[in-house]
Amino acid sequence: MKNKETKIALFFGGKISRHLVLIKKAAKKLGVRLDLVSYNRVFFDTETLKVRLRKFQISTNNFQTNTKFQITNNKKNDGVDVNEYDVLFFRTTGKHWEEVDLINYQLKITNYELGKKPIIVDPIVLSGKPSMACKAYQMLTLKRSGIEVPKTVYGSLWFLYETMKQFSINNFQFPIIIKGSGGDRGTRVFKADNLEEMEKLVRELRKSETEEGKRYMLQEFIPNNGDYRVLVLGKKVLGVMKRSSQSLEEFKNNYSVGGKVELATLPQNILDLAVRAAEVCGLAVAGVDVMVKNNSKLRITNYELKNNLEKEKMSDDPKDYVVLEVNKGPQFKGFMQATGINVPEEIVKFLVSLKND
Repeated sequence: MKNKETKIALFFGGKISRHLVLIKKAAKKLGVRLDLVSYNRVFFDTETLKVRLRKFQISTNNFQTNTKFQITNNKKNDGVDVNEYDVLFFRTTGKHWEEVDLINYQLKITNYELGKKPIIVDPIVLSGKPSMACKAYQMLTLKRSGIEVPKTVYGSLWFLYETMKQFSINNFQFPIIIKGSGGDRGTRVFKADNLEEMEKLVRELRKSETEEGKRYMLQEFIPNNGDYRVLVLGKKVLGVMKRSSQSLEEFKNNYSVGGKVELATLPQNILDLAVRAAEVCGLAVAGVDVMVKNNSKLRITNYELKNNLEKEKMSDDPKDYVVLEVNKGPQFKGFMQATGINVPEEIVKFLVSLKND
């Protein structure tokens, strides 16, 4: 692996997170040049017709969770030509598709004029379509590809409410899930046990819909004793962890809301399913969340039973699983805790391998 010959730009929005610093540290350890580039530091001008980047210089020495790290500007005011990089990793896109499209445009021109074709991660970025990164589009794409997903209806909040009020679409029954269609890392996922709770929830969320442009989906609630996060890098599964809620009051299994995480295994057919789901969604670095469905033993309310079910041989039939979602730029603190895998190093190695292949 010829690390020093590979130059990587990692694009992100918002603040520099601990995850980004860990990836930067991993690259330094492996002898790889990896620059963190905020979308706020992407610029171009009509005179040079070039897109340039002003990267961050970050000191990662003795980094600790509670340490404030220093950020200094690149000394060159004219920035770095985007064409200088071999691999461009768009870890997040969010509200920055205008910058993403500018970069894509520059790369296409360079490829046409110079015959140089940088590697883009994730492939979905090449589409230039923000809608393709939305969860509603994911559900449609996965289902059309023969991959099972939760029963889903997309529409305005009041339409979703009327759907449940009249039981007019797909025979939905309570409890139900209302989920944001944007990538919000589980922060806009809600459960309603009856029509009154749903009406209250819809009224609370209406402002985010009408004033902030947020969009929502109605999904079936699938009784469960946890779900599985499969971390995918290209066509390879890096590992699997199981996530499970530690309270009957909490329906989400996410590590970020206190869910228990542990090392897990899944049948090879299901691992292959996760890889295919990531590919269908145009993601090369992905956290694929899957759940067992139609398991009558999980339709219980006693917490002790829920978390102490006798282990059975898991089905290897993909039809017995649903893909809840495919996450771009997945976080990995809980995954590392559960599996012991050094995810930042594996991500850097994967990005380098793309050029060497």
